Amino acid sequence: MTVLEAIRKHAKGWLAKVILALIAITFALFGVDSYMKGDKSSGTVAEVGDVAIPREELAREIQSQSDRMREALGPAFDASVTETADFRKQVLDSLIERKALLQEARKLNFLAPDAYIASVLRQIPAFRQDGTFSQQRYEAVLRQNGRTPAQFENELRQAFMLEVISSPVSLAAFPSNTSMTQIARLVAQQREIAWTDLTPSTVASQIKVTPADVEQYYAANRAEFTEHEQIRAEYLMLDIASVAAGVKVSDQAVADYYAANAAQFGRPEQRSASHILIAVDKNADAATRAKAKAKAAELVQILQKTPERFAELARTESQDPGSAAQDGSLGSFGRGMMVKPFDEAVFSMKPHEIRGPVESDFGYHIIRLDEIHAAQTAPLSEVRASVVEALRKQQAQKVFAEMADNFSNLVYENASSLQPAATAAKLTVQQTDWMTAKNAPPPFNHASLSAALFSPEAIKSGQNIEAIEVKPGTLVAARVVAHRPARLRPLAEVSAAIEARLRAEQSKKLLTKKGEASIEALAKGDEMGLNWSAFQVVGRQPSAALDAAGVKAVFSVNTGKLPAYTGYARDDGSYRIVRVSRVLAAPEPDPMLLASIKSGVMQAQQRADMKAMVALITAGHKVKIKPNAIEGR
Repeated sequence: MTVLEAIRKHAKGWLAKVILALIAITFALFGVDSYMKGDKSSGTVAEVGDVAIPREELAREIQSQSDRMREALGPAFDASVTETADFRKQVLDSLIERKALLQEARKLNFLAPDAYIASVLRQIPAFRQDGTFSQQRYEAVLRQNGRTPAQFENELRQAFMLEVISSPVSLAAFPSNTSMTQIARLVAQQREIAWTDLTPSTVASQIKVTPADVEQYYAANRAEFTEHEQIRAEYLMLDIASVAAGVKVSDQAVADYYAANAAQFGRPEQRSASHILIAVDKNADAATRAKAKAKAAELVQILQKTPERFAELARTESQDPGSAAQDGSLGSFGRGMMVKPFDEAVFSMKPHEIRGPVESDFGYHIIRLDEIHAAQTAPLSEVRASVVEALRKQQAQKVFAEMADNFSNLVYENASSLQPAATAAKLTVQQTDWMTAKNAPPPFNHASLSAALFSPEAIKSGQNIEAIEVKPGTLVAARVVAHRPARLRPLAEVSAAIEARLRAEQSKKLLTKKGEASIEALAKGDEMGLNWSAFQVVGRQPSAALDAAGVKAVFSVNTGKLPAYTGYARDDGSYRIVRVSRVLAAPEPDPMLLASIKSGVMQAQQRADMKAMVALITAGHKVKIKPNAIEGR
């Protein structure tokens, strides 16, 4: 199986997911050429070989990863994590690795054929209409997401390059069946246990916490008792989405836009073709290329005499496995979707004409034009929604630009109040709850907005800060209306809590010491008159009887000699001593469990192998990171 064939087979899986994820991205990436060559028009943060990583690209990637974390973690998301130098360094490292992988893929000539990109596009549900690929829908979906076909197709090529160069590693993980069976048996193993608990009351009389202990802890942990600076703020948010929602589009405007852009809402001419490929590397020597061309010419002569044998010869002679299995068919495609020599040939042929050999970077093609699908214009009724959306966005951009300028000016000119700007923009002044710089909710967790609002000047003056763009198409203006400075809570206020903590820590240490001594005595046969619970069989899953710490203790104790004893501290402050009396081995691993373990081990092995491969490839490229690369955003 060729690499291309393997990737074709996965097109409905990983690549479809990659594509749909790419559609959701709201900013345009560079094309393959600019991505590979880098953009040295502005300050760069790093260079991988001769490829630059611009500061703007790093900032976009940081914002993108921050947004994904915010979406995944919800309320648990801590914006301060994404503001650290460590986070920015991790993002930069991932960009460097990606650049190195793409350079390596290009060096190895792992480039996506146009025919492959066309076949992938035809499989994406978002681009289908009435069950078939629609060029009109394809362009409309991309247009609604601020993208062009060229950008999107270049991104598919990047995804292809990265997948092809990494697939040998991911496909090379083969965990041993024997090892997997052994792991499955261990996972399914059960143990019979009984337990007894040592409660805090048994050591309470030994605990001694003095006022000096409390004062010493307080002095050593002042940060723990310091309340961070807090503010409340008034604010206004002007965003293009709200502006667009308020834009009214007349029927006449819709009709005029449709008439002026009819071609945009039509399906250009498409052609269905089949081919037979005699593959040869574009860098092959002249003799090898001549041999391949002669083979292709021989097939052309046969087909000129017996054109009905095209499907048969495609199946037996073509070196493009994907289309050979379909009698050579490449399906339907528009102008410009194939490599230039192939494209020029197909769009100059007549139906059922056979032409060749046509030379391309992939070898020599014998092409048959199967059908011409004439250009069509979709009726207004079918595309009205996309026309209205386009007009709304178009008008909203213009209105927003004007409003944003006026909004910013009013915020600046009326420094002591947001109301004039609110009145002009038909907005309502809103107010936040108390917040700190670390736990500020969106949009106040934006680095620039947070820095401006928590600045000493903004806090002291209570005046408007300048309107800040927190994301494309969204401006926020704000002013501090109340302030609580950071303060160290007095000892009297926290002494009770400190004493309780110190007592709990002493209790835990005393109980652990007592428990370990008891376990040592039990191992020597001294039952010590302990009251044991009823026997219970447990597995590795935490339960009401055995929490995660208990599972770890029970299944890590040596059972070479039974009964075996172990113990662990519990969350309620007690110490539990556990007696393991039997080990129950699983007779046969459950097939579903075995499959799950195999999948998990394989993924772990793949991740480790991939990490090693990426490190090796990256090490083979000269990487230069600028001294101030991760400063700011």
